[in-house]
Amino acid sequence: MSKYEDILSMMQQVIAPVEREKVSLDRALNRVLREDIVADIDMPPFDKAAMDGYACRTCDLGNIMEVVERIPAGFVPTSTIGPNQCARIMTGAIVPQGADMVFMLEDTEEIDAKHVRCKNPNSKKNICYRGEDYRKGDILVPSGIKIRPMHIGILASAGYAEVWVSKRPSVAIMATGSELVEPYQLPTGAQIRNSNSPMLQALLAELSISANYEGIISDEMDIIRSKTEKALIQNDVLLLTGGASKGDFDYTVDVLQYFGFDMLCTTTGLQPGNPMIFAKKEKKFCFGLSGNPVSSFVQFELFVRPFFFWLCGCSELPQWQKAILKNDFSRKKAGRLGIVPVKFNADYSVETLDFHGSAHLNALVNAQALMQIPESVTSIKTGEQVYVRPL
Repeated sequence: MSKYEDILSMMQQVIAPVEREKVSLDRALNRVLREDIVADIDMPPFDKAAMDGYACRTCDLGNIMEVVERIPAGFVPTSTIGPNQCARIMTGAIVPQGADMVFMLEDTEEIDAKHVRCKNPNSKKNICYRGEDYRKGDILVPSGIKIRPMHIGILASAGYAEVWVSKRPSVAIMATGSELVEPYQLPTGAQIRNSNSPMLQALLAELSISANYEGIISDEMDIIRSKTEKALIQNDVLLLTGGASKGDFDYTVDVLQYFGFDMLCTTTGLQPGNPMIFAKKEKKFCFGLSGNPVSSFVQFELFVRPFFFWLCGCSELPQWQKAILKNDFSRKKAGRLGIVPVKFNADYSVETLDFHGSAHLNALVNAQALMQIPESVTSIKTGEQVYVRPL
């Protein structure tokens, strides 16, 4: 296993899912389901017409039949279909007793006001049979699924007006760096705008997590320690950007160790995306992400996103998939697992984008996936297979 895979395996082992809560169906979208959704009735609950037409006996096809009843959807038939009889029936209505098929309205010849005949001797049955979709007691949606719009429809059809989901973890974001200013400020001198925090807030919003932004913190040990202590008291997870390296003003490791955190990871083996801190103390977690924006983005996608999936008990992890590279690729250094942005072509092959490294944030503007370059590999030729993870 690569270092990247080792870290994911370790993270999965130390994470226990958060508690669950019951929410109404209108608040369940994008939440992680924490119960199996079980059918309480058969679906359809009765044999129903698949289209507008006439319900009759198959053996009477081609005969002139008497129309004995008209059956709209939502009404219970009152007649039993006998020899050379039929009932006018609407889509979704209950097929009456005695009938074993529905011939289409388009295949109907009207003899008079009370009699019709089917012109198509090869008519299909056109019946949706009871329990054809699912049976009472079937699991319709398993626990661990992220609830999407189609799941909402299934939950409603199964009678779930409320549903158990994972509680949303409380997350704080802090940016360390005396050089940082907020996006609305004009940088002067050696200052740069803080792009990491808004980006991380947006990435968390995709997970239906609303982050608590704690602002920019200057590179001073006492201030970082004070802000970190407050954030850890009020939140389950802390995302710090900057200060994860070993420079003279990188204090993240020292601060977390001061508060008794175990340093479970300090490097990732990725390029870009190294170093990164992953620390744990009881049920509290902290990520120390890179100050470089592309590195921070890569670290979130490859480590922080899976972390939150596991923390919320979600079984649907983002997956790497095979693709064909449509251009030659090369790199100078190959000591780490390389990660580069790519876009998809119409045939689902991929092309690398112009990318200058961990600070080249606008390289991600057209990125649709991240591509792996295995450790020790310096070049990949057009037509070779690669692994990509869609964004």
